[in-house]
Amino acid sequence: MRYVARQPIFDRDEKVYGYELLFRDGIENAFHGDSEIAARATLDNSLVMGVDVLCDGHRAFVNCTRDTLIKGLVRLLPAAPTVVEVLETVPPDPDVIAACVNLKEAGYMIALDDFVADDRREPLAEIADIIKVEMRLTTNEERMGLMKKFGNRRCRMLAEKVETYADFVRARDQGFVYFQGYFFRRPEMLAAHDIPANRLNYLRMLQEVSRPELDVPALEKLIKAEASVCYRLLRYLNSAVFSFQSEIHSVRHALSIL
Repeated sequence: MRYVARQPIFDRDEKVYGYELLFRDGIENAFHGDSEIAARATLDNSLVMGVDVLCDGHRAFVNCTRDTLIKGLVRLLPAAPTVVEVLETVPPDPDVIAACVNLKEAGYMIALDDFVADDRREPLAEIADIIKVEMRLTTNEERMGLMKKFGNRRCRMLAEKVETYADFVRARDQGFVYFQGYFFRRPEMLAAHDIPANRLNYLRMLQEVSRPELDVPALEKLIKAEASVCYRLLRYLNSAVFSFQSEIHSVRHALSIL
């Protein structure tokens, strides 16, 4: 089985604006592990299960590490509904800034996760559409300072870890426009059956695409024999990121478009 948890993000009218997608490696609704593994797994699970299904047509907030940003892995998901959440561990170096600029130009929204006073990611604030401020990591004075500094720009402020009604009222009065936390709802678990993969077929496909001249019929035969890749290929090319007029049903057609 594959597991994903989602936690809703609400607007000032307490209506759902989007969902943050969280990696889960089992039926327990919690995860403590490597953020890089979690980010990659969440992207793959979102591709297999479908962002539209996971988020009911709302925005999908997806945590991204430096590696995920630099290598453009988040581009596996369609731009329109995807909010790229830059984790607090990501340094704002030139490569990261360039990756975020490219993602914005491609139609993705950028959010800064766990933003605090004197945050080292401040250079990314010029690019960000949403800044997420954790209630438990900041004081009232610090939140008011962040709101004064960034809230009057085009970016919108999101209060996270809102765990009581008093937290919600305080954040709303301070000018925050989005809210996330246990006061509204705890993360909800979603599950789907995994698609078995054959590592030998992966090696054969890698060998095939590494040839100087691509043999499309040979590659098509290998992909048809590998359900996990075949499913991802067709799902990806039929996603909203391309918006083709007619649905793609065959591997040959998909390969010709790629």
